[in-house]
This record gives sequence, structure tokens and C-alpha cells, in this order.
Amino acid sequence: MLAPSSSTDLVLLLWKADPCYAAFHDEEWGVPLHEDKKLFELLVLSGALAELTWPAILSKRHIFREVFSDFDPISVSKFNEKKFTATGSKATSLLSEPKLRAVIENARQISKVIEEFGSFDKYIWSFVNNKPIVNRLRYPRQVPVKSPRGFRSVGPTIVYSFMQSAGITNDHLIGCFRFQECVNVAEGKEENGTIKATVAAEGDQEQGQDGGEKTNSGIIGSEMSIAIDDLSLEA
Repeated sequence: MLAPSSSTDLVLLLWKADPCYAAFHDEEWGVPLHEDKKLFELLVLSGALAELTWPAILSKRHIFREVFSDFDPISVSKFNEKKFTATGSKATSLLSEPKLRAVIENARQISKVIEEFGSFDKYIWSFVNNKPIVNRLRYPRQVPVKSPRGFRSVGPTIVYSFMQSAGITNDHLIGCFRFQECVNVAEGKEENGTIKATVAAEGDQEQGQDGGEKTNSGIIGSEMSIAIDDLSLEA
């Protein structure tokens, strides 16, 4: 294997090291999502990061979908917790009992959101005015791993991972081929996306200590954390 010629190449090599991880990067990560089932799926998978790695999660994704009724929050909200978390069940082969109970509780809370706002999609995207945040990041060290505000029930790393995966923020490096593709999807230049992306104006960005740009992802992450706290979503 050739040595990476840049930090961007190194990140791509890490993505490509696992086929499932590579496919997730090349086809899903950073693409704006507006389906409640898909959003719930990514919230659950992001929450699983507390116990598993992305490659491990993605390799078991078909089992996650089977266990959680294809991530239909209404169906999951009606699960019998005692039976679902019983020792030896297929669900317990994926996550710990506290995590499984949390997923069911999340589904119940999301069901309430759907009833009140019409969809989880409308609720969650309202915090970015229905426009994905496009971060023009040049180096891996600039990619945020969490929002600055902590959560009572969902860790900041989990929530920011959810934001990245669902395309609420585009954190592909500008040297990555997927950066512009995800921007195009968000601007409606691709068939599977209709939401317009907003790139922060240079005058609105601050310079970080390493010379990189600080974007407003952290601010949105803070607001979303408060919103999720209000929903009492569990990690």
C-alpha cells in the first residue's frame, strides 16, 4: 500500500480499510436525510457508538434493522421491554440491556414528536432552518467529534455523529470527492435531495488557533442538544 501523500488521503485510507465503512462514507455519510425511519436508524446507530465501533455497527446493520422493525419508531415504541431485553434474545447480542431500553424510550419520545410536529424530520431540521451546515474543512483535525454542550441523556459525541451521518452538517473534507457531491444533493442538483445547503460566509467565520475556520456547527449542536434534552432522549 502506498503511503498517503496528505492527511486527507490518510482519512480516506482509514475509511477504505473496511468495506462496510467505505460504502457508508461513499453513499450515505453527509447526505441530507428527511425520512423518519432513516433518521431514527442513524440516531440508534450513533447511540451504539458508546459500545461498538462504526465498522462493527455497520457489519450488523441488517440485524439491527430486523431487531428494531426496520426502525419504525411507532412499532418500536410498542415493544414489550421485558421480553425484548430477555437474556438470549437477538437484541441482547447487539447492545446492553440499558441501551435497548433506551432505544424503546427514544421511540416513544419520537412518536410524541411525530404526533405534535407531524414528523421527526420537521422537528430536527427546524434547528438548522432546513438548510444543512456545510463546513469547509481542510484537515482531519478540524472535524468536530462533538458539540460543545453536554446532554443529560445523549452524549455530545453521539449527537454530533448523528448530525454528520444525517447530513445535518457536511463534514467531508473539501479534498474528499464526497464533499461537493453532498453539497449538490443538498442544493437539489441530485435526485435524492431537495434541501438547499448554506455555506457559512467567510466574514461570519472565526479563525481557530490552528488557522482553521470555526463554523456554526457547534452553535447548532448546542441548540439541538437542548431540544433533545427536552425530549428526554436516552443515550
